Amino acid sequence: MDQKSLLLLLLVHTYIPASWGLRCVQCKNATSCSVEECAPGQDLCRTTVLSVWEGSNKMNVMRKGCTHPDKTNRSMSYRAGNQIITLSEAVCGSDLCNKPNPGPDATFSRNRYLECASCASTDLTCERGWDQSMQCLKSRDQCVDVITHRSLKENPEDERHMKGCGILPGCPGPTGFHNNHTFHFLRCCNTTKCNAGPVLEIQNLPPNGLQCYSCEGNSAHRCSSEETFLIDCRGPMNRCLEATGTKGLRNPSYTIRGCAAPSWCQSLHVAEAFDLTHVNVSCCTGNGCNHPARDAQPRKGGAPQTSPAHLSFFVSLLLTARLWGATLLCT
Repeated sequence: MDQKSLLLLLLVHTYIPASWGLRCVQCKNATSCSVEECAPGQDLCRTTVLSVWEGSNKMNVMRKGCTHPDKTNRSMSYRAGNQIITLSEAVCGSDLCNKPNPGPDATFSRNRYLECASCASTDLTCERGWDQSMQCLKSRDQCVDVITHRSLKENPEDERHMKGCGILPGCPGPTGFHNNHTFHFLRCCNTTKCNAGPVLEIQNLPPNGLQCYSCEGNSAHRCSSEETFLIDCRGPMNRCLEATGTKGLRNPSYTIRGCAAPSWCQSLHVAEAFDLTHVNVSCCTGNGCNHPARDAQPRKGGAPQTSPAHLSFFVSLLLTARLWGATLLCT
């Protein structure tokens, strides 16, 4: 190395701040990309892709940016009408590791692996029992059944039920969460069309003997002691969960209580399903052990309502996505 190159290298190290965090490529669309320094607590770069196949035609929507360290690679494919929709997210942990690939676009794979049932709520095929057969595109794919019911934020264009192929956190399932407002559920299996059958409703899951307190909101609205209920836990949701986190700028404090499967006792699922940051999750196994206060006497409530859901897609899940109109919102 000559003296000029050595001097240049020393100058670069002198003027680059040592406190720089991870840097990732940030893309809002195919033509608008930049480099961003990740905020504290965001220790991975991500690439999130929505692909829609119809015959030989393909449409891609891609987003890139920073994400939190609990994220993992995940994907899901399913049929909606004549389309095959694939959602995928890949994460990595080094500077600019999510930079765009200069190679050609991927083509539809000719390989076929596990055969699964597939349907979606966008065309009501799940609700009507009109499952289609779908050959998975990846050797690691499992058959998946994803359910998301939310009564607090209604949006009829979002998915409530999806069946298809995927590699998702929480698999093998089943896993999920429910309270008097929300029902999130994911089940995975690896035999031919093992996810076929009618859509699962919370009432179809048997009580497991545990009772937990249920609410969503803050201490003044929807999670006060007067608005907190004891509910009967169902299916694999055999833990009482309490989670707190930050939700948006105008409502910084948010609390969630309900029944959860053991895998939901980690912050990843709660953060993604409820769009929270700075999440703190605790779980316990005794009846009513997630009570809001020892001197509170909440009244007993009913099963979760099942109004149209806001989809935090990978429940575990991949991203928050609205599929109709090809709009993709990523967390």
